[in-house]
Amino acid sequence: MIRTEQFRQLAFTAALVSTLVTGNSARAQEALNFGTASVGSTYYVLSIGLSKLIGKYAGVNVNVQPVGGSYPNLFALASKKVDIVMANSLSQYDRYYGNKPFKNPYEIRMLAQGMPNYRVILVRRGANIKNVADLVGKTIIGKRRALPELEKITSALLRVHGIAPDKVNIVGTVNTGQVDKALRAGTVDAAAYPSARRQPLLTALFQDGIVDFLDLSREKRNEMLKLLPGAFYEDVFKAGTFPDQKKGAYVFGLATSLVARADMSDDLAYKIVKATLSHTDEFAKYHAAGRQWTVKQSLSSPSVPFHNGAIRYYKDVGAWTPAMDALQAKLLKR
Repeated sequence: MIRTEQFRQLAFTAALVSTLVTGNSARAQEALNFGTASVGSTYYVLSIGLSKLIGKYAGVNVNVQPVGGSYPNLFALASKKVDIVMANSLSQYDRYYGNKPFKNPYEIRMLAQGMPNYRVILVRRGANIKNVADLVGKTIIGKRRALPELEKITSALLRVHGIAPDKVNIVGTVNTGQVDKALRAGTVDAAAYPSARRQPLLTALFQDGIVDFLDLSREKRNEMLKLLPGAFYEDVFKAGTFPDQKKGAYVFGLATSLVARADMSDDLAYKIVKATLSHTDEFAKYHAAGRQWTVKQSLSSPSVPFHNGAIRYYKDVGAWTPAMDALQAKLLKR
């Protein structure tokens, strides 16, 4: 896994030089634009690593573009500004079926699935927030246009605990880096936050003694889940998942996928999936979560149909079954 200081250097370098080139030439496509989340996020680190695998093993030059999050990535995919994206299962579902913030259904296809990603609620140490009731009168980062689910989580948190929205100062940010800076500067007291296990920026916040997880009971978290879209599932960060994390935290989980338009060539889709899933040990050198991009994980509870080129790869490795055929047919019917 990339350490904090190594990550910062990587992010700086990647922001300056986003085109990662290999000596191989691609017959299907000379370059691939890869939409991902903001610099500083787990998605960004994984996308940098994945771009290198695709370049090395699929022979395609990849331009990594930090569009800003799952929903902006999928808007960019539909407008053909990017060719593949990393996105969570909720945003994929909304894009495919045309749910808000999208206006119409759109033909996207899944290539592969990897690690879960999470939404958590952080409180700043020193803000004197020992329980949810202490949020009254405090400032919380509870919305982001690129991640509309954060506002849903904030709303569910207040509703389940009987706190009127006007009793809390809810503010928004553009990206994860802004949340990090606000927590460090002490200008906010809490934040709904996109994360993963051992996410670099969050790890640094814990290492530096800036944050803790909000003390949220499993029962209340599960009440919140009933108010949230079905793509969310329950999970927990055990004590010690992050430095100086003394108590477990009940969190909100989503799946992570690599998604393309349906009109991507079958050959290119096949090569991308093969490059991704056949080199998990190498992928894990960029981030430990790279090890979770497996065939088994990819075929687990997809929210949108698979690309035909991806199916070809899963058949080649003997993982595609009649049950998957039936599920694919069901998803295609929308």
